[in-house]
Amino acid sequence: MCHLVNFLIRKCIFAVIMSKFRETITVLIVSILTIIEVTGCYEPSDIDAFDSGEPAIVIEGLITDFDSTCSVIVSQSVAPTDSANCIFINNATVIIRDDLGNTAQLQNIGDGKYQTKDIIGKPEHEYLLTIEIDENSYNSIERMPKSINIDSIIVEYQSTRTFFDTIGYYISIFAPKTEDSVLYYRVEIERNNTLLDGYSNLWIYEDNHKTDIFQMDIPQNFETGDSLTIKIYSLTKPIYEYYFGLSKQFNINFSNIQPPLTNPESNINPTALGYFQASTVNSFHLIVGNEMRKVVKIKDTPPQ
Repeated sequence: MCHLVNFLIRKCIFAVIMSKFRETITVLIVSILTIIEVTGCYEPSDIDAFDSGEPAIVIEGLITDFDSTCSVIVSQSVAPTDSANCIFINNATVIIRDDLGNTAQLQNIGDGKYQTKDIIGKPEHEYLLTIEIDENSYNSIERMPKSINIDSIIVEYQSTRTFFDTIGYYISIFAPKTEDSVLYYRVEIERNNTLLDGYSNLWIYEDNHKTDIFQMDIPQNFETGDSLTIKIYSLTKPIYEYYFGLSKQFNINFSNIQPPLTNPESNINPTALGYFQASTVNSFHLIVGNEMRKVVKIKDTPPQ
């Protein structure tokens, strides 16, 4: 019996050792594969952003039904090692036309910015932006989407810290389903007269109508007494995809599945950096109170 027990004990010990050996080998293999994934190579493509460093034209255009001023910024990119952010272009000819036959030339006001108040955006109408720089011409056509139908805004206090959020008040925006097509939005918030700007505040949403009520959660905490102006921009699919591509440049993903950083796909032709956006805008103002949860019906909060 003792010999049998000793044999079984030795067998068990050997099995444990082999098990640990297999675990070690498995961990080693997984670690090697992980290193290969993280440092994986890629084949350069024609759209790689940082290969040449050649200057490119950058166009940022916006027309809405909310602001009476149509604005376009024209600049030229610089090399990543340059101390300047960009070179503003003030000698361009910037013209906007609508499908109603109206035409306006935007006036340069300095720092590459061009403006006009002669054309105001209207939902479901098309706008053609044309920009001439020296002997080169750029253009873009956008059809302004319809305005979103907001039902309510909920302001709710979160008393615990999570991996993604901290303590404070959070905002959710609700809109009922109005049509079958996919809709796209961007939310912009001004807190205490200061715009929450930057790539970390690039809040875009895709309403694919999987539910009857569409919910937009804002990943930003607020405090009691904050005065907020919330603007919701309707977007076309190309503009949504532009912002989505822009946001991906600032989300780190340690995997070779993620492609190298590339410039977001523009809706400017021929290819230039930037975008031309035509949007309806819903704007609301509210002050964060001290209630744990507050439902603000939009009929009680008229647009600003």
